[in-house]
Amino acid sequence: MRLKDVAFVNLRTLDESTKGDYKFRYIDISSVSADNGITLGDEITFQEAPSRARRIVKKDDVLVSTVRTYLRAIANIDWDAKDIIASTGFAVYTPNNKIIPRFLAYSIKSTKAINQICSNSKGVSYPAIQAQVLSSIEIPYWDLKRQEAIAAYLDKECEKIGRKIELLERKADAYSRLRRSLINRAVTRGLDPNTPMKSTLIPWLGAIPAHWDIKRGKSLFKEVSRVVRPEDGVVTCFRNGEVTLRTNRRITGFTESEQEIGYHGVRIGDLVIHQMDAFAGAIGISDSDGKCSPICIVCREINSSEADLKYYCQLLRVMSHRGYIQALAKGIRERTTDFRYKTLASLHFPVPPIDEQKEIAAYLDEKCAKIDAILEKINTEVERLKELKRSLINEVVTGQRAIDTESRS
Repeated sequence: MRLKDVAFVNLRTLDESTKGDYKFRYIDISSVSADNGITLGDEITFQEAPSRARRIVKKDDVLVSTVRTYLRAIANIDWDAKDIIASTGFAVYTPNNKIIPRFLAYSIKSTKAINQICSNSKGVSYPAIQAQVLSSIEIPYWDLKRQEAIAAYLDKECEKIGRKIELLERKADAYSRLRRSLINRAVTRGLDPNTPMKSTLIPWLGAIPAHWDIKRGKSLFKEVSRVVRPEDGVVTCFRNGEVTLRTNRRITGFTESEQEIGYHGVRIGDLVIHQMDAFAGAIGISDSDGKCSPICIVCREINSSEADLKYYCQLLRVMSHRGYIQALAKGIRERTTDFRYKTLASLHFPVPPIDEQKEIAAYLDEKCAKIDAILEKINTEVERLKELKRSLINEVVTGQRAIDTESRS
């Protein structure tokens, strides 16, 4: 059955005559994930909302992202949706009397449907599909009685898997908070809990060990700009602090530059800061040789006997997590900064003795490695459960896995 045969698309839209003070909760593309459904943000008004906030959403609607389709951002509205508006980046499907809303959502999540959506999407780094093309894809279809049985079965089984995932994610969050706490304390207070402290005038820092010095960034770091070599691959600075070749992470989903204007060389051990994402922790030590776009700052220490880049990388990430880098932002774009070298150079930093810096960095390497190993195991299990959920949905809605429809009639 084609999607357009069982559901209407984009029935309701806010028009330009909407009052500016009309309040609603907005669903943008990042608010929907294949595994976690919909996350609603705070209320906003029409006049302050982005221009893409136009799709009116009601209970029983199914949202399908028409951009970055490989992310499988599909979710159904199974709650009383009052004053909910979605981005025009979604196709909003309203089921007709031929299909049960919950089954509609499950059927679009089937491998058959997802493969059609992806194969009909246009674009490499930002694939998108037109709503009319999306509406022509074929989805698994059964009579209403079996739809209800399938939806009831999947609701129950997916909830079981979801509870396991939620428990594991809570564990991962607790370990992540422990990791951050260890780093915060070590880089701002040192490893000796009995050392005398002194106050500072640094807004985000507070007290530091009495024997530590304070210097501006320009005395510690220099910005470097290297010539790009033919063999250099693209290095990216990620929000988790990893700085590595893109190919070490994935090969799709990136925006590719047609002309690499301003790209500069990166070498193993460089401190790399993403100017626009520094507020979110995109600061790290490169593990690869390569090249990066001009949106990244590449730094080295001025004097290796005074500054250890591993220590200062951790310290800068503490600054980002405490919101200080965000507070420095002067731009108007939401959730971005413009953290340039001149800003870094002007800031005051604590300066422990170099041996102590190295000791702190080594301590954090050891402790964080143990926590990271635990997190990796948890995340591997979470991914296994998510894949199990996707497989279950596909097998049941396509009839590959039999269920007892009679007991659910």
